[in-house]
Amino acid sequence: VIAAARALFVDPGYHQTSVSDIVAKSGIGTRGAFYHHFKDKADLFRLVFEEVHKDLVDRAIAHPPPGDAWDRLRLGLHGFLDAALEPEVQRIVLVDGPVILGWQGLRAIEGSGGLALVREVLQEAMNDGAIQRLPVRELAQMVLATLEEASLLVAQAPKKAQAKRSVGLILDRLLFSLTPAAGELASRAT
Repeated sequence: VIAAARALFVDPGYHQTSVSDIVAKSGIGTRGAFYHHFKDKADLFRLVFEEVHKDLVDRAIAHPPPGDAWDRLRLGLHGFLDAALEPEVQRIVLVDGPVILGWQGLRAIEGSGGLALVREVLQEAMNDGAIQRLPVRELAQMVLATLEEASLLVAQAPKKAQAKRSVGLILDRLLFSLTPAAGELASRAT
């Protein structure tokens, strides 16, 4: 059922998919059988979202970027931009997830996965002196929010490769603003 829903939630999409469509594609039998396992379509979507999100985190953990803490931070965030070009990530994680799950539901799922991974890499970069010491929990949420918005810009752009280059350049500049050198420049300017 989850595999069938996962495919349907990508194309034609959550709002265009009915429980009957999921029942038919999965071969579960009847709507009654569906409702025996799931409260409603949104309940199933949450499980699909969790699975797609876990796949993203597992992929990032299985293939960590090489280099020091700065490289891992920068390349890891750029890796998420690459993943955002995948239709499944675009539709389920970036477009429908926030609407269907709501901010709190989304953060509850991301808190133990993607957000925790961002927090871990940021803490490592702080410990190595690659970035300034800042409140890591708040910084991780802001970096993740920036990354999600950047990914949406790329996903919705008519020229995705060009948009990814532009967004990547801006992401790098934002990350540079976290370095000790940028902090020193900012304190001299005030």
